[in-house]
Parts: sequence; structure tokens; C-alpha cells
Amino acid sequence: MRLSDFFDTVYRPLRLRGRSQNTSRLHHAAITQFSRWLREQGIADDARLEHLDELVLARYLEHRAATRSPYTAERERSSLMALARLAWERRVPGLEQMPTCPPSVLPDRVPTAWSTEEMRRLFVAASRPRRSVGRIPEAEWFPAVILLGYETGERIGALMATPASDYRRPSLMVQPQARKGGRRGRVYSLSPELCDRLDLIVGYGYEMLLPWPGAPTHVYHRLRVILRDAGLAGKRLAFHQVRRTAISHIAAAGGDPVAFAGHASPGMTKRWYLDPRMAERGPKPHELLPKIEPDTAGGGTSGKDDRGAPSPAGPA
Repeated sequence: MRLSDFFDTVYRPLRLRGRSQNTSRLHHAAITQFSRWLREQGIADDARLEHLDELVLARYLEHRAATRSPYTAERERSSLMALARLAWERRVPGLEQMPTCPPSVLPDRVPTAWSTEEMRRLFVAASRPRRSVGRIPEAEWFPAVILLGYETGERIGALMATPASDYRRPSLMVQPQARKGGRRGRVYSLSPELCDRLDLIVGYGYEMLLPWPGAPTHVYHRLRVILRDAGLAGKRLAFHQVRRTAISHIAAAGGDPVAFAGHASPGMTKRWYLDPRMAERGPKPHELLPKIEPDTAGGGTSGKDDRGAPSPAGPA
């Protein structure tokens, strides 16, 4: 049985009922990439249940970690193993044994955010005339998207899945089915400047608040052109960088970054979203440590021991 058929007819109805469309998209992407690698290796034209063999999976994930990133490989491992577990539980023909494929040990990346000056450069670059999004000029569409992501901290997938009817100036409601996890919706209060931009886009008469007539992945290609124009190009820099930036700036201003991000765990926010250059408060370690560099102006050290007390006098 093909993995894509098993996903569409068994896994998705049983495991993803009520979940967001993006969750299904990520599973489909994992299956597509696995099938592509199998073809390149001359193993098969399409991924089937029998290809969920632990050695085949190990080779594939090693390839993905080397050519993409360890995080991409781990996300795809999770998707493929979820399919394997359900197939094994239901004794679907083709999977002779449950593969053993433990999670990888992922490095802890330091989250980064754009500065205010960098965000302004991005906004200016997005406002330059280029092509169009359907009937909407890119110079109107992209600045509205960037400002909306910045003010709400919401994921781009959720914003693009929101119908225009859920926007009523000055509020935007993002329904649960559009958001990650598909369980909890949110209501955002927007600035007058952003509302003016959204009113302009809604005036074109599309059903969705941020319509994108082309393939969903093409929006990232168009964004990369804007990033290069702003001097901000980088492998991990895309719409999610706007979300990290907004969350980090909220923390730097003394707000609640966890509530703003909509996370259940403060650890999640700190590990993946908060740029420590902006978010960390209190004295820096070098400000707490006793100085050991000689005081050239005074002709010696500070005259205190490591407890802050005066140093004992030496022998006469």
C-alpha cells in the first residue's frame, strides 16, 4: 500500500480529525520527500508501507540531516513513525515489523530576532513596486502581511487561512482550525495603520483576508526576493523570523512573551523564540564577577579579595 494512500484513507481521518490543514501538509511533505529519495536511490518510485524499514529510514534521515537540517530530519522522522505506528497497530499488510527509529539529539539553537532598524529595512523593501498577488500589488500585500505578523505574532499559515469576514476593524479573529494544534482561537486588536492597509486589501473582494492565488510555497520565494533587497537574506529567515522578532521585542519591553506567543510552556518560548540579546534582564555575568585585570590607573588590583573585603597586607 502506498504511504500517501494510507495517509489519505486511514491516518488522516483517524488521527488528524479537527486538526489544522498545515498539519496534513507537513505529513504530505514528509511522504513526498521520502518518495523522492527512494526514487533517487533506485529503490522504488513511490514510498510504500514496506519501505518503513528501520535501516531504510536511518539512511534517509541521515541524508536529510546532511542536506537540509537535523530539525527537518526529526520532523519527518516523527511523521513517518506516526504512520508506521498506526499501520502496525491495525496490522495493515505490508509492514512486517514495527521499525525502531529513536529521536535524534538536536542541538539547541540560539533564537535570533531582527532589530527595529532591520524590521524597518524589511518593511521598506516590501513596499517597493514589483509584481502582483492576483489583483493586489505586492507593494500593498507584503507590507500588510509583515505588519500583521509583527503586531499579532501569529504564524503565517494561520493568517493566510483566515477569511476576510473574521476581520472587523480594529479586531481580527483567528479561528482554532487555522492555528497550530487546531484547538484555540485568538482575537487580536490591531493598530489604525495596519487596519488601513487591511481595509485596502479587503476592498479587492477576495474571500480570504490575505489571498494567495498561486501555490502556497511560492509566497516564500517571493519573500526571499524582498529579504535580499533588504540585506536580510539567510537560511532561517522567513515569516517565522517576524514572529520570533515580535515575541523578543515584547519581552524586551517588559511584556509577557509567553501569553503573546500563545504557548502553554514558558520553556518553549525561551528555547525557540526569545533572542537573549533582547530578552535577558538583570546584571550581566561580567558585572557580577570580581575584576582580575590589574588596575593600571591605580597601580594594582582593586584592593579587595574575592569576598569584597580589603586584601590583607603583605609582610612588612
